[in-house]
Amino acid sequence: MRIPKTTKQFRRHYAKLKRSGKDIAKLNEVMRLLVRSHALPAKYRDHALQGEWQHLRDCHIEGDWLLLYMIGEDTEGNEVVIFYETGTHENLFG
Repeated sequence: MRIPKTTKQFRRHYAKLKRSGKDIAKLNEVMRLLVRSHALPAKYRDHALQGEWQHLRDCHIEGDWLLLYMIGEDTEGNEVVIFYETGTHENLFG
Protein backbone atom coordinates (compact mmCIF):
# COMPACT_ATOMS: atom_id res chain seq x y z
CA MET A 1 0.00 0.00 0.00
CA ARG A 2 1.29 3.43 -0.96
CA ILE A 3 1.23 6.48 1.29
CA PRO A 4 -1.06 9.14 -0.24
CA LYS A 5 0.10 12.77 -0.37
CA THR A 6 -1.53 15.79 -1.95
CA THR A 7 -0.45 19.24 -3.07
CA LYS A 8 -2.14 22.40 -1.84
CA GLN A 9 -3.47 23.03 -5.35
CA PHE A 10 -4.95 19.51 -5.54
CA ARG A 11 -6.73 19.99 -2.20
CA ARG A 12 -8.14 23.34 -3.36
CA HIS A 13 -9.46 21.94 -6.65
CA TYR A 14 -10.78 18.80 -4.93
CA ALA A 15 -12.89 20.98 -2.61
CA LYS A 16 -14.06 23.07 -5.57
CA LEU A 17 -15.12 19.91 -7.45
CA LYS A 18 -17.11 18.70 -4.44
CA ARG A 19 -18.99 22.01 -4.30
CA SER A 20 -19.61 21.96 -8.07
CA GLY A 21 -21.67 18.78 -7.95
CA LYS A 22 -19.14 16.59 -9.82
CA ASP A 23 -19.34 12.89 -8.94
CA ILE A 24 -16.33 12.98 -6.63
CA ALA A 25 -16.77 9.23 -5.93
CA LYS A 26 -15.26 8.56 -9.37
CA LEU A 27 -12.10 10.45 -8.44
CA ASN A 28 -11.99 8.80 -5.02
CA GLU A 29 -12.16 5.34 -6.61
CA VAL A 30 -9.17 6.04 -8.88
CA MET A 31 -7.23 7.45 -5.93
CA ARG A 32 -8.09 4.37 -3.86
CA LEU A 33 -6.81 2.07 -6.62
CA LEU A 34 -3.53 4.00 -6.84
CA VAL A 35 -3.02 4.00 -3.06
CA ARG A 36 -3.64 0.24 -2.96
CA SER A 37 -1.02 -0.25 -5.71
CA HIS A 38 -3.56 -1.62 -8.20
CA ALA A 39 -3.09 -1.12 -11.93
CA LEU A 40 -5.73 1.21 -13.33
CA PRO A 41 -8.24 -0.33 -15.75
CA ALA A 42 -7.76 0.67 -19.40
CA LYS A 43 -10.88 2.88 -19.32
CA TYR A 44 -8.87 5.48 -17.33
CA ARG A 45 -6.28 5.84 -20.15
CA ASP A 46 -3.40 6.11 -17.68
CA HIS A 47 -0.13 7.29 -19.24
CA ALA A 48 3.14 9.07 -18.54
CA LEU A 49 3.40 12.70 -19.57
CA GLN A 50 6.19 14.20 -21.65
CA GLY A 51 8.28 17.34 -21.74
CA GLU A 52 8.12 19.59 -18.69
CA TRP A 53 5.51 17.23 -17.18
CA GLN A 54 7.57 14.03 -17.65
CA HIS A 55 7.80 13.34 -13.91
CA LEU A 56 3.99 12.98 -13.76
CA ARG A 57 1.34 10.59 -15.02
CA ASP A 58 -2.23 11.39 -15.94
CA CYS A 59 -5.41 9.41 -16.13
CA HIS A 60 -8.91 10.30 -17.26
CA ILE A 61 -11.56 10.14 -14.55
CA GLU A 62 -14.16 10.72 -17.25
CA GLY A 63 -14.12 12.55 -20.57
CA ASP A 64 -12.06 15.71 -20.10
CA TRP A 65 -11.61 15.30 -16.32
CA LEU A 66 -8.00 14.39 -15.50
CA LEU A 67 -5.96 13.42 -12.47
CA LEU A 68 -2.23 14.25 -12.45
CA TYR A 69 -0.16 12.16 -10.07
CA MET A 70 3.29 10.73 -9.41
CA ILE A 71 4.43 7.49 -7.79
CA GLY A 72 7.75 7.59 -5.99
CA GLU A 73 9.48 7.16 -2.63
CA ASP A 74 9.68 9.43 0.38
CA THR A 75 12.91 10.09 2.30
CA GLU A 76 12.43 6.91 4.36
CA GLY A 77 12.05 4.73 1.26
CA ASN A 78 8.27 4.29 1.58
CA GLU A 79 6.32 4.13 -1.66
CA VAL A 80 4.08 7.19 -2.05
CA VAL A 81 1.53 8.43 -4.54
CA ILE A 82 1.38 12.21 -4.82
CA PHE A 83 -1.85 13.64 -6.21
CA TYR A 84 -0.77 16.86 -7.94
CA GLU A 85 -3.83 18.23 -9.66
CA THR A 86 -7.25 17.47 -11.08
CA GLY A 87 -9.25 19.32 -13.73
CA THR A 88 -9.77 19.63 -17.47
CA HIS A 89 -7.04 19.65 -20.13
CA GLU A 90 -7.47 23.41 -20.49
CA ASN A 91 -7.32 24.03 -16.72
CA LEU A 92 -4.19 21.92 -16.34
CA PHE A 93 -2.23 22.57 -19.52
CA GLY A 94 -3.74 25.90 -20.55
